Amino acid sequence: MAKSSGLAVFALIIAIGALGLGTYQVFFVSAPTSEKSGITNTWYDFLYAAEKTSPASTQLPIDQLLINFTVNSGESAFFLFSTFATVYAGTPSYIQFNFALDGAVLSGPQHPRWVFETFGGRISAPVSFHLALETISPGAHNASIYIYGNNVNNEIFSSTLLIQTYIS
Repeated sequence: MAKSSGLAVFALIIAIGALGLGTYQVFFVSAPTSEKSGITNTWYDFLYAAEKTSPASTQLPIDQLLINFTVNSGESAFFLFSTFATVYAGTPSYIQFNFALDGAVLSGPQHPRWVFETFGGRISAPVSFHLALETISPGAHNASIYIYGNNVNNEIFSSTLLIQTYIS
C-alpha cells in the first residue's frame, strides 16, 4: 500500500508540474516579434540531365539552373541545391559545388563551397547544399550553380535549385 501511495504522490507532483509549465507557456512566453515574418517568395528550377566536370579543373556554370528572382527591401535570401553526384576513382577525386549570384561565384568564409570527394573507388550519393544571405541588396538578381572537378567523368544528375526570399 505504501508503494502505491508513493506512486500516487509522484504522479500528482508530475501533473502539477506539467500544469505549471503549460500555464507558463500560455501566459508568459512571448509571441513572435513580427507578424510579417516568414517566406515571401519561392523560385524553383529542375534539371534531369547529367552535367560532367569537363573540362576538368574549370569552374563550370550549370546554365540550365539559372533562376531570376527579386528581393524587396528588408528581405533575406535562402538558396538550396540538391543533386545526385558521382565521383570516379582517384587519389583524391572530387567535385565541388558553389552558388553564383549575378554571375559571380560566391566563395570565402561567408559563402562556403561544398566538396564531395573519394580517395579510392567510385562513389555516388545524393547531395544537398544550402546558403542563407541575411544581407542582399534589394532588386533583381539571378542565381545558379557552378561545379568544379578534377576528373572529366565526375558528374551531377537530377538537380534542383530552390530560392526563397524571407523576412526574419
